[in-house]
Amino acid sequence: MKPTVAICTWNRADLLDKTLAGMRELLPPSSGAWELLVIDNNSTDDTKAVVKRHENALPLRYVFEPKQGHSNARNAGIEAATGDLLIWTDDDVIVDPRWLIEYAAAAEAFPDAAFFGGTIDPWFAVEPPRWVTRNITTLHGPFAIRQLGEEVRRLRDDELVFGASLAFRTNLLKEHRFNPELGRKGTGMLSGDETDLLARLRALGHFGVWVGTAKVRHYIPADRLTTRYVWRFFHGLGRTTQRLGPLDRDGSARVFGAPRWMVRKYVAARAKMALHRVGRGPAWMEAFRDAAVARGVIDECLANPTPAGA
Repeated sequence: MKPTVAICTWNRADLLDKTLAGMRELLPPSSGAWELLVIDNNSTDDTKAVVKRHENALPLRYVFEPKQGHSNARNAGIEAATGDLLIWTDDDVIVDPRWLIEYAAAAEAFPDAAFFGGTIDPWFAVEPPRWVTRNITTLHGPFAIRQLGEEVRRLRDDELVFGASLAFRTNLLKEHRFNPELGRKGTGMLSGDETDLLARLRALGHFGVWVGTAKVRHYIPADRLTTRYVWRFFHGLGRTTQRLGPLDRDGSARVFGAPRWMVRKYVAARAKMALHRVGRGPAWMEAFRDAAVARGVIDECLANPTPAGA
């Protein structure tokens, strides 16, 4: 079993430097063979120099992908990978020393599994505000936290795994690529690239495995501990949801190009936010999320109208 670890990065050289320094502590799999790819998605900072600084200490290869977009970078990584198992992580994590070993062992223990997901714990840059700690479960998506227990087991069909610690059989990814119309592009907040791929694999009968022992810590900077960032995340989720499968295929009545029922949902969620704004507890957070997602759906409808009945 030879794993390939792949990191897509764009203009975060300082964080990437910390991530690669942490990779130096990784214990190799039983075969001893592994490779590390850094896919530079058209960075303009010191990314290439950072990679150069670590290449003598790691089995590291630099890949440049000029076409902007996380999915484009991921697809370039798939093209370059030579390992049997392709393990994705981010440029802002610290990996546990056993991370690679645990994934390789799970892949061997479940030879029929197509994909694998691991534990992602938060690494807060500063003490999070009280509204964050009160609503941390709802905020697992915006902060890319994934904690489903310590065991290694088959994933349920309703359980999602996140890209900061996510592995696939490489041969499957050679056949099923990430959708370039989805995922982050520059500072945009569109998502759904990995969710879409996982859904397509599951629709073909493939299953995944939870590897709770494969752990990373994901960096959460101070500027993400804000309602502005969380709103942008859920708004992007709404746009992604509409793009993946339009919610107005039934020809429902529209208001200024958006489904009337979605506009009503948005207005109701904003009213609920106002009602529960004191203390910013779970009821407020639920309404905040629903309002942001609904507004994202509405804005995607306005930007990319779907013909009635399409």
